[in-house]
Amino acid sequence: MYTDAEAFLARIRAYPDDDTHRLIFADWLDEQGDPRGAFIRIQLARAHPPESGETDRHLQNQERALLEAYRAAWEAPLRACGASGCEFRRGFIDEIKIEAQQLLRNAHILFSLSPIRHIHLLDVGESLTEVFRCPYLSRLAALTIHAQHIGDSLARVAAASEHLAGLKQLTMTKNRLTDEAAEYLALSPHLARLEELILTDNEIGETGARALAVSPYLGQLQRLDVTGNRFGPVGAEAIACSESLRSLDTVGFSDNGLGTPRLQTLTHVSALLRISRLDLSGNGLNASGLQTILHRPAHAEAPPVRLRELDLSFNELGDAGARVLAACPHLSQLEVLRLGHCAIGDEGARALANSPHCNHVAALDLQNNPIGDSGFRAFLESPYWRSLQKLHPPRVGLSPGIRHALERHFNRTTRRG
Repeated sequence: MYTDAEAFLARIRAYPDDDTHRLIFADWLDEQGDPRGAFIRIQLARAHPPESGETDRHLQNQERALLEAYRAAWEAPLRACGASGCEFRRGFIDEIKIEAQQLLRNAHILFSLSPIRHIHLLDVGESLTEVFRCPYLSRLAALTIHAQHIGDSLARVAAASEHLAGLKQLTMTKNRLTDEAAEYLALSPHLARLEELILTDNEIGETGARALAVSPYLGQLQRLDVTGNRFGPVGAEAIACSESLRSLDTVGFSDNGLGTPRLQTLTHVSALLRISRLDLSGNGLNASGLQTILHRPAHAEAPPVRLRELDLSFNELGDAGARVLAACPHLSQLEVLRLGHCAIGDEGARALANSPHCNHVAALDLQNNPIGDSGFRAFLESPYWRSLQKLHPPRVGLSPGIRHALERHFNRTTRRG
């Protein structure tokens, strides 16, 4: 990149999370008349946005102008090594897509050019074992492997790689992973620093869920996304009740078959309410199943309720489900509630509008429900929902007058902007 710049770049590579070394390099670039200095400062400023949105918009416009002028030149050395999809963060190319063979061939050059922290690994199949022996993986904070269809051997080899010990985010989506893969990941001491584990669109079931739930190494995990797997209600309960996943804050259970009759037999599934951000969309839940999840035992051992965001979209809750939600005292700390495509009508909307338990909800999504003027008039007349700032009504079925009144009354952030 720059011969005289190597000392600066070496410090940045050694301390990739420390902005100080990036700012020192920006000063040097300014002295050389190099626009990269300004670009680094702008991206660092945007990474720590000020209170004023106007200031950030000004920075965004400057950032866009510099990228339009210089992106091709700045990316060219990495593209020559097989990288694509380059993403700049904090002034440098931070994220790339690259084929496994190209990474093995050019890793030493790529990582000398930029402090890369996130790689999307492509065409892994024939290089599976070899690529996870690459020592440059130890410089990554995030690794994504999508739609390689390798199966459980992918998780087995990754779990055994000591070079992944620095990872904070691991994404293995659409790879035909089963319970065995979940067991490999759960038992890997090299993944003990993970904060995010994303395993969407695989084939992991109850056994894999239980393995993750009792992992001795995933205590720092904050986000788990298993959308499109086969956890079922038992697997979801295992995760929710886990004592090992003590830092878990965000869980995506969408499309996992939680709404089966077996849900009614569980006694601890209400532990899901200890998760701050919970996605239960597309699970075939009805009013009865929702009642099972929201009903909490009175005994002292019940974990505390921490629920702040709840997504129930694409479940046939109907008016009965809306009534269950409206009557639930455990939603008193809820800030975001998504109920799109839930077959809720005017009666259910009126029940929600008159719930005394939703006064902290700031965002409510009721799109694609058969609710008319009567249902939404109840929100306009309600003494509750005092924190509501963003209401998403259906796009059809409302009169212009009611729609305008809802926009004026609730969508305060839009009005201020």
